[in-house]
Amino acid sequence: MSTSTPNHLPSPGEPGPLARLRGLLEAARAVRSGSDLQPLLDAIARVISVSLGFGTVVINLHRPAWDDFEVAIVHGSDEGRRVLLGTSRSWESWQALLDPRFERGGAYFIPEGEFEWDTEGTVSYVPPTAGRLLPAEDHAGEDWHPEDALLVPMRSATGLLLGVVSVDDPIGGHRPSDGQLEVLSAVCGHAALAVEHAQATADADRHRAAVQHLLRVSARLTGRRSVEEMLFAVCDGIREALGFERVIVALTDGPDHRLTIRSSIGWSRDEIAALPDVPLSSISRLLRPEHQREGCVLLAREEAELLTPPELHGLHGGQRNGRGPLAWRDHWLLVPLHDRDGAFTGIVWVDDPEDRLLPTTEGLQALRAFANQAIGAVESTRQLEHLRHLAGHDAVTGLRNGRDLEPRIAEDIAASGTVSVLVCDLDDFRHVNDILGPQAADDVLRRFAAVLQRATRGSDVPTRLDGAEFAVVLRDTGRVAALAVAERLRTAVRDEFSDVSVPISVSIGLAATGTSAATASELLRAAHEALDAARPPGRDEAGTGSARTPGLLDTPNGDSAATGEQLAAAMLLAETLDLRDPATARHSLTVGRLAEQTGRHLGWSAERVERVRVAGVLHDIGKLGIPDAILLKPTALDRDEWQEVRRHPEIGARILEHANLADIARWVRAHHERVDGGGYPAGLAGAAIPAEARVLAVADAYEAMTADRPYRASIGPEAAEAELRRAAGSQFDAEIVQALIAALADGDDGLPSPV
Repeated sequence: MSTSTPNHLPSPGEPGPLARLRGLLEAARAVRSGSDLQPLLDAIARVISVSLGFGTVVINLHRPAWDDFEVAIVHGSDEGRRVLLGTSRSWESWQALLDPRFERGGAYFIPEGEFEWDTEGTVSYVPPTAGRLLPAEDHAGEDWHPEDALLVPMRSATGLLLGVVSVDDPIGGHRPSDGQLEVLSAVCGHAALAVEHAQATADADRHRAAVQHLLRVSARLTGRRSVEEMLFAVCDGIREALGFERVIVALTDGPDHRLTIRSSIGWSRDEIAALPDVPLSSISRLLRPEHQREGCVLLAREEAELLTPPELHGLHGGQRNGRGPLAWRDHWLLVPLHDRDGAFTGIVWVDDPEDRLLPTTEGLQALRAFANQAIGAVESTRQLEHLRHLAGHDAVTGLRNGRDLEPRIAEDIAASGTVSVLVCDLDDFRHVNDILGPQAADDVLRRFAAVLQRATRGSDVPTRLDGAEFAVVLRDTGRVAALAVAERLRTAVRDEFSDVSVPISVSIGLAATGTSAATASELLRAAHEALDAARPPGRDEAGTGSARTPGLLDTPNGDSAATGEQLAAAMLLAETLDLRDPATARHSLTVGRLAEQTGRHLGWSAERVERVRVAGVLHDIGKLGIPDAILLKPTALDRDEWQEVRRHPEIGARILEHANLADIARWVRAHHERVDGGGYPAGLAGAAIPAEARVLAVADAYEAMTADRPYRASIGPEAAEAELRRAAGSQFDAEIVQALIAALADGDDGLPSPV
């Protein structure tokens, strides 16, 4: 008995020399029959069975990925095939069977009783008819016993073990003679040559197909429009052609040549996100020439981790590992990439081979050659992208240029319907250039471009038009909201260039859909006209075309004919500010209403009451200059952030001063002062604080205490009034506290009235 199992009824007679010779010829013909392995093995098993007289022939092939031997062919009974086909046996257990003490003429005969089969976990099968072959008493020691085993190794031309042929159930029931064993060994030798040839041919076919596939991919690489698209084609080509299920391409970026993953295949987004940033210095030892084969780095994980810092250890556990010296076992396979000048530009990292085997020399050569083609395509695509970038972007600021501005505005109008355009011009920039010089003037342009990007959304796409003129397209943004953006931008420019010796300011023209400007060209022309109106005489203004920002509100001695329309515009501007932060919605309008009612109870004139109501509406206008990241921060502000927020009274005052609202600007600047001198920004006390500012302080505090916020519930009117009384004389003016409380007691709920 062996790992094969007999179920063949013997024919009378034993094959003679002629039959053996015919077996050798049949074996030779089988070797020449072709390179398809499975039909070849079937033919070899049939030749051994029919020509050499064995009822059962089992061929076990070596599997390099697992370093074991799998039953590939069972020639004999259906039951034997059912039991044995597909089972495997480790290399260690075969070593025990191929012991020199069993060797006879190149074959290994293991008599019954001389090997403990059960202890080896061998799959075996003894057919019911096996007892018919038991020898008679007087033939003991010569006839075949069901527990006998006969094995013949199949070795390559270099001596590598390719497989093992196991034969059983000899016709005639006798143990083989030395001559029969020699013939069997010769036939199996031919079989080994056939197997080696078939495997080599299959490997060559696979390699040729892989190279052809890579050549096809290489030919298409230069047709890709972007580096990302091309790199994905590289990853996909390596997977399809070379059989690696996971591929990453990482290119160098930044001054420390940090590797940034630009494309991958076979990795999930979460897995990619979990991979650390890798500076070149972390893998420089890994990439040394002594660790490379065919231009690739192929190392066992243990070796690779000795050459890399701990943060790179355990990056990824392989999912297609095997066993044995030829198997893939969490190896690292990296292909360094270099540009035409030899500078390092990145790596290709491949993992999880489909066949679970280490790549052959030919496989490494193909991978290296394809990587060379890929990096050449990367360089070409990068140059093309650079040319495209130069064609569509300004060389000084890096912003988009005006070549496709109108088509982009038209697309936004078609998609949204509500679009505003800001056209910005740095005031008297020629003077700036003359005083500072061209290099410093270019730096001003770059800094202004950065201000534009910070003050707008990523989708707004700031554009440099010409000289010191810029444009911003605000999609889904109406006129009032766009004006708020313009004011925030104008204030941000003042803050940004406070360190420059020459005054730097910006004038802004604004146009929005929903007016006479319906098309992209009309909208852009209207914004330019608004810019022309905003520039003289004082510059540093934002204009909407029909009126500049200073005309939104009357000055105390100004023409009051358009007061209703101008106050409505102010209310809309304040409402836009409230909408910027949903947590404080309608805050400005409510403070204005409370200030109005308080002024009325103080006995002020109607004009003064109206003026303080407007001041209440605009008291937080300076928050336009506070970044959203701070203003909308859901957690507590740190010291620097709180200092930034405390700037909003002064920012608001500057905005209002520029709008010729000097009185309201003075009140807004002081609305966070305290009567005991402990407020900000100037630490004013008592009567030094304008009465209107003291009204704003009380109205602002009451609204904040009685309004629900996502981070704090209202304390209720009674508790708020109690808190105002407690702080009267220290934080708040006592007379004004009493006036507000009296107004509330008269039934005014503090809600804003319709405009």
